Parts: sequence; C-alpha cells; structure tokens
Amino acid sequence: MNVAIAVGAPKGDLDYLAVDGARFCVEMARQSFGGPPAGFWVFQRKPVRVPVPGADDMGRWVDEWFATGDPVDALRGERQSNAAERLVKKNKAFGPGGFALAPTLEAIIAATGDLNGHTLAVIVLTSSPGDGAAVIATLKRAARYPVFWVFIGANYDVERVLHLGALDTLGERPGDPENVLILKTQGWGSKFGDWWRTRRIRKASTRWRRRIPLG
Repeated sequence: MNVAIAVGAPKGDLDYLAVDGARFCVEMARQSFGGPPAGFWVFQRKPVRVPVPGADDMGRWVDEWFATGDPVDALRGERQSNAAERLVKKNKAFGPGGFALAPTLEAIIAATGDLNGHTLAVIVLTSSPGDGAAVIATLKRAARYPVFWVFIGANYDVERVLHLGALDTLGERPGDPENVLILKTQGWGSKFGDWWRTRRIRKASTRWRRRIPLG
C-alpha cells in the first residue's frame, strides 16, 4: 500500500506538534505499511513537496526541512539557513492567503494516480483549514480514486478538543465519502497513543481496501 503524508502549517511555520506528527507518520509508513512514504508535502495555502527521509536519516531530515533554528544564531551568521527557511524566504511554502487544505488533496491525487495499488493519505492538522467547502467537494470528487484519507488533528491542550471545521461533519449527510477517517490527539510521543492511532488506521484502511478491489 502506498503512503502519502502531508503536514499543515497554519501559522506559517511547523511547530513541534506538526514536526512530531511528521515523525509519527513516516515511522508508521515504514513499520506498518512496508516502506517509506511515496510522497511528503508541507502546506499552508499551497502544498510544497519535500524529499522523503532515509531509514537512518530522520534526525538530519527534521533539522533540514522543519527546524527554523535560533534567530540569534542566524543574525550572528553562526549557522547556515536550512531548506525550511529558504522556502519561507522564497515565499514558496508559506505566506499570506490563509490556511487551505484542498490544494494539497489535489496534489496527492495527482502524484499517486500513476502508482500501482491503493494509497493511504495521512494528513496532520494543528488547526481547522479555511476552505471547508472546497475540501468536501474535493473529497467527493476523489471518491472514485483508490485513496483512503486519514486526517489527524493534533492539539497540545488536554482540556480543549481541536475542531477541524468541515472535516468534523463528514459522514453526517447522505453522499458523504466513506474513505475518510478522522482522529484527534493531544500531543505525540506516547507509545500507547502511537499504537492506538496505528491500529485504527490499519483497521479502517484494510476494511476500505477490501471493498475497493483494483484491476
């Protein structure tokens, strides 16, 4: 099964919740789905595809594509800017225009369309996207593709449930796509939490895959 991963940055940078979510998704793809992700995107208003880390390269990959570094070090010229900072400066990944999810869904569909087999798309969100109507419409149009969507809402506050806007209403109306799973988490790092999320994703995607034969 192919795995595609995307991580949203609603504030224009990737905080620790997003970075830890990226770690979880990459490790889950390798350990539970037989290989590295087929693609990885970061997004705010539009998706930017970044390289997938090697099996023993997670630490350097996080530093290069996610860590923004110490601004004092940057002012003193004591460190070189990494890829994440260069993307921000070039306004390719982040910038004004709001937090949109639908363009990333479309990018995943386009990138995985030529792959053999089913695709599991796991998307980490730390805020509600602002284009809910476009997201629902895209998911409905994409229902014919062999893609199972998992949206993980990550929040640091155990007393506050993260609302994902239109995504929270999926499954409530006739005609809603059935190839979607919504999960919520208060932080990452718990072995039980990682096991529970992985189990939910595997069970839901396996049931869907059995109903959607290929060929």
